[in-house]
Amino acid sequence: MIISFSKNPVKQIVGIIYWNFRAILFFGAAAVVAYIVVITYDYNYVMLPPIPVSILGGALAIFLGFRNSSAYDRWWEARKIWGAVVNDSRSLGMESISYPRAHSPEDEKEIATWRTKLILRHIGWLYALNGHLRKKPADISKYVSPEEWDILQKKKNVPAQLLVFQGKAIDEGHHKGWYDEFRFIEMMSTLKKFYDDQGKAERIKNTVFPYYYNYFTLFFLWLFTLSLPFALASVMDNWMMIPLSILISFAFFILHKAGLITETPFEARAADTPITTICRGIEIDLLEMIDHEEIPGAEDAIKTKFGVVYAS
Repeated sequence: MIISFSKNPVKQIVGIIYWNFRAILFFGAAAVVAYIVVITYDYNYVMLPPIPVSILGGALAIFLGFRNSSAYDRWWEARKIWGAVVNDSRSLGMESISYPRAHSPEDEKEIATWRTKLILRHIGWLYALNGHLRKKPADISKYVSPEEWDILQKKKNVPAQLLVFQGKAIDEGHHKGWYDEFRFIEMMSTLKKFYDDQGKAERIKNTVFPYYYNYFTLFFLWLFTLSLPFALASVMDNWMMIPLSILISFAFFILHKAGLITETPFEARAADTPITTICRGIEIDLLEMIDHEEIPGAEDAIKTKFGVVYAS
């Protein structure tokens, strides 16, 4: 998630050019070729009428508008899912503290150990889900017991298996009489919400945006950017058509690129959902709830060489 941009306009422009220089060079080359062929050497037979190119640009704008709107919906849903994970995680922490009732000093110690394991295992689930969505296996051995870690290393869906362990732990507390049936159902309902949150996130991750929208949007984009300079050359007889062609082409290109980035919100890029930072925030909240001895600091923001600051 982008936190801030550089306040230096030079860095902003240089950063835009740096990350898109290949496209800009292509648009510039197409414009220069059109200028040389049509205006300099007066090869009028390669000129294109502006009206058909304008219609093509309108069709492309419709494709880009629909695609970017759908991509934003995916991005916003991803953020809502992780917002729900934050709230549900705090609920689990509150329930693990307020629900169990000790009947003896031994129970008090056992509940404290049980609560710590439950919280740590949930933190492990957060980081495991992070790695699961970003296709980067997470080492969560410090959050689970050695026996559980041995089992998890053999599983394909580690977050789902961790929720199974959590369910068994909550059921164990109920059988030991630490909380009544109503509180047991409440805790299991909270656990079920994590399954729902994980499933929603997996749906976004695994559902590919319809191929034909991507294909035809890209096809019309390159067709338009190749046609545009030859259409401009038919109505402009000076060098100003080169920067104008580059500017119009780049506007359409950057809209296309924005849609591509937005439709995949779990890739750890600057504009994506900052799930690592969210996980660290939840970890701090939960560990403070149980007065844990080792509480990490907040996740550091990342700063690029062009002054963009973002959370991963």
